[in-house]
Amino acid sequence: MPPRSVLRDTAFLRLWAGTTASGLATWALPFVLGLAVLHRDLGATGLGLVLGTRTAGFLLAVAVGGVLADRHSRRAVVLWSALAAAVAAPLLALGLGRSLLLMTAGAALAGAGQGACRPAFQALTAETVDPERRQQANAAMTTAVRASTLAGPALTALLAAFLDVATLLLGIGLLWLVAALVPGRGATTAAPAAADRADTPSPH
Repeated sequence: MPPRSVLRDTAFLRLWAGTTASGLATWALPFVLGLAVLHRDLGATGLGLVLGTRTAGFLLAVAVGGVLADRHSRRAVVLWSALAAAVAAPLLALGLGRSLLLMTAGAALAGAGQGACRPAFQALTAETVDPERRQQANAAMTTAVRASTLAGPALTALLAAFLDVATLLLGIGLLWLVAALVPGRGATTAAPAAADRADTPSPH
């Protein structure tokens, strides 16, 4: 009997929804900041500084997030890193057209939250889905990530016809709240570690 589809597994669907929300928020942010330049709420130099700071925060946090995901609860890492990215959104909105320093701080926090949650989300898949269905789960996650790269900017462009830049930034914060709060706890860390070892081919 074939294993049940992961798309009928509530725990996986919650994780998938959180991953999708984080992907949409990640890819929407640069586009929203570009709109801020068009609306003259942010200069071209300021845009470069904000995006550069975000990237630096991301790169630093990816390595730290991987260590945290190995040593602590992956669910807790997802929660706190996504909450950090959610807090960054109102900072960006408050600084818009007022304080480049505040926007830069918000961008650094957004990048750090995004970077720290990525390895934890990947590890949570192994905790949430049994080995027999892990290939299905990884395929669904990959599809969500790739679709987000197109859907994030596309939805932003659509909503920009009705909403201002500050509101769009707050919407990104709401997406990060979904990423923080919707995924379940997963299994214990020992089980997936054992499963990962079992999935790894022997060197002999």
